[in-house]
Amino acid sequence: MALVTFRSRAASAFIMHADTAQRLLELIGKPMAERGVITNEQLDDALARLLQAVEKEKAAGSPAEGDDSAPTRPVSLGQRAFPLIEMLRAARKRGVDVTWGI
Repeated sequence: MALVTFRSRAASAFIMHADTAQRLLELIGKPMAERGVITNEQLDDALARLLQAVEKEKAAGSPAEGDDSAPTRPVSLGQRAFPLIEMLRAARKRGVDVTWGI
């Protein structure tokens, strides 16, 4: 299984499984490629799209939500997207790009 590393001069790098990274990139309108960039000009749109998808999932709810008796709960989109959302916010604040590579 491939791993994707996200980097920005505004935040620490982090690694994510390729299938999760692909889903997040698709949500923000970027194709999964060996390397890519979310430019400073694209940060607002990318962040808005990602936050909208997270809110949409929250509104829909999940079967295990609120069920503390469930042995395991699925990881939500918001949890998976959190590191990228924080990196996008930091990059927007500093006016720098976010890159990724496999």
